[in-house]
Amino acid sequence: MKKIYSYTLIALALLTLCSCSKKFLDVDPTVINNETFYTDEEKLLNGLAGVYGAISSEYTYGNYYSIMMSNVDDLSYFNRASTTIYIQVYRHDASSSQNYYAWAWFYKGIRNANSFMNVVDNQFPDSEVAKEYRNEARFLRAFYHFILAQGWGDVPLRDTETTSKEQTNCAASPQATVLKWVADEMEACLESAPHEVDIQPSRVTWTTMKGILARVYLFLAYSDSANAKSYYKLAMDHAKDVIDSGLHQLNPDYSQVFINMIEDEYDTEYHESMWEAEFKGDRSSASAWTNGRIGDVLGLQSSGSSNYSSFNCNYAYGQYNGSLKLWDLYWQTDRTDDENATSNISDARQYWNMCPYNYTGNDKQAPYGSDGTGSCKASIDKTPYVYNNVSTRVDETVAVGQRNCGKFRREVIYEGVKDAKRLYTTINYPILRYADVLLMYAEAANEYNGAPTQEAYDALKLVRDRAGIQTKDFSEYSDYASFQSLVRNERGRELVFESLRKYDLIRWGIFVKEMNNYSKWAADERWSKNATAGYAAAIGDAVQEKHIVYPVPSIELGVNKDLVQNPLW
Repeated sequence: MKKIYSYTLIALALLTLCSCSKKFLDVDPTVINNETFYTDEEKLLNGLAGVYGAISSEYTYGNYYSIMMSNVDDLSYFNRASTTIYIQVYRHDASSSQNYYAWAWFYKGIRNANSFMNVVDNQFPDSEVAKEYRNEARFLRAFYHFILAQGWGDVPLRDTETTSKEQTNCAASPQATVLKWVADEMEACLESAPHEVDIQPSRVTWTTMKGILARVYLFLAYSDSANAKSYYKLAMDHAKDVIDSGLHQLNPDYSQVFINMIEDEYDTEYHESMWEAEFKGDRSSASAWTNGRIGDVLGLQSSGSSNYSSFNCNYAYGQYNGSLKLWDLYWQTDRTDDENATSNISDARQYWNMCPYNYTGNDKQAPYGSDGTGSCKASIDKTPYVYNNVSTRVDETVAVGQRNCGKFRREVIYEGVKDAKRLYTTINYPILRYADVLLMYAEAANEYNGAPTQEAYDALKLVRDRAGIQTKDFSEYSDYASFQSLVRNERGRELVFESLRKYDLIRWGIFVKEMNNYSKWAADERWSKNATAGYAAAIGDAVQEKHIVYPVPSIELGVNKDLVQNPLW
């Protein structure tokens, strides 16, 4: 069971509520704007859970924002044919429901934060516990604004509670203005943030805030390019503070980071996972209600229509694959001569993220089963990818460009057996990991100094060492361009399928170009004979400059008369 620990300053009366047998979402989120509800600090914690609740919606990190809107990039693509307005194939418009609901729920989180902060100010002015809760809500309000500005560009900045119809109208502020406000708000939260990591990854602490601030400043360097160098310095310093804190380490086993999320466990030894979107149940009952589809749409495909208790991988659509470019990033890019001389998969992340099987039991199956005879059974046996459906052996190097995302697999050895077709899961989703902090530090140091430092190289090498791959000497990457390329590639290898790559490409100014390259990759003979190559090429061809931001939802334009549509939309 996931654990949520109390702050040092939390009163004894709250310790039962925050005991180690509880995870934070066991605290019932409460409607924020009912001030008569908040009669004590215990109920105030319910209100704070309501502020966090926007993260755990299906419309945000449960599916719409995290997967459909943010996980189709140069390394990950939607593996179904589609000519509709689906946002995951870049054929959406301002009327897209996914676009609207994600926007609305992030603003709902902002509304809840504003209301909650008002309650604390008005009803608990002398409570130290309440002030700590308020500080968390303030940070979350800034974080939601960051997600909106990063995704939609110029957006309304709502730093006060909306209490009248007239206040609904609010013009958009420039992206850079919103991001600077976000950074200032987060900086102000640091002084009162707890340094302990025992409440992570359920709630934010000092190191969480520092890590997210590094991310904000990296994006600000893109949005306000005239002051980019100063933002790179701030990103570098905040990431370095996390590193120097000694509170986080890389888990020696890359796959275990995600197995913990699948198994509904927190890593209390290494604390690599610094912040996660939490999902409580699988909708098997009213008390197990949840809104997360991690592992279902983003996982290994597992088919079958009955006898679910016999499955080795719980039912999953597996709608997202790793691209040929991702395969080559692992297989041949930034490798040493010794590694290139072998035909073995040497990067632990490649095997975990792009494993050579799923559980479909379809035409990919080999003419043998788990006992060496017969054919694979859907959802029961692993279905290996093979050459032309006739191989009698598993070859771990085939089916490049068409493998399901393996990072959040629903294999029952991790998730447990489900007795029905349960599409909602308890699998958490990473918002911030220590590996990301190390790579942000390496990137920011190179950008600020105009060349890599030994410390930047060492930080990046920690990530590669954990993956079990060799790294050329620092002298091979001692110039700015070589190290920049290495960092960008490493972010892809390490953080793929975690809703970060798309925004990395945007802030690097190469999003449209890289997406348009899908046609070239899909024509490669290693991939071209599979239908998914055509699906991926169509997605890449659809991407235009307008897709650097999402459109302002049509519904929102009808409600907020001061808003105008984003250019090109």
